[in-house]
Amino acid sequence: MQPIITQPGHDAHLNPDQAARQRADRLAKATPGQIERALAYLSMIDPEAFEIAFTAVTTADDETPDEEEPVPVCRRCGAMVAIFPDRGLRWRHFRGAASTSGVQETYDPGHAAEVTWILPGEEPDEL
Repeated sequence: MQPIITQPGHDAHLNPDQAARQRADRLAKATPGQIERALAYLSMIDPEAFEIAFTAVTTADDETPDEEEPVPVCRRCGAMVAIFPDRGLRWRHFRGAASTSGVQETYDPGHAAEVTWILPGEEPDEL
């Protein structure tokens, strides 16, 4: 009995090294928006692969301690600003705890928030 496929075919998969290089090239050419959408898609279709990949690239050396994370402030007056989804999707001035677990009070200083990001200990007028 003759086999159904009589002609020799190409390998179904490229050389693994070549395929990896092609993926790396595509990643290098991708915009930040494309990368973000690709990761969001991966997190939906294969959450386990997403967790493995994200954990692999996040090391203790990459993580910035909480006290060194940039915070949003108003460039005009130096006050803390944040978005409060229950009050709309715009930046608002606030007083109180800088963390989401604390108590905050929004207020109107008489001008719209001009958002900039600073590190703790940095002054807004140094920007």
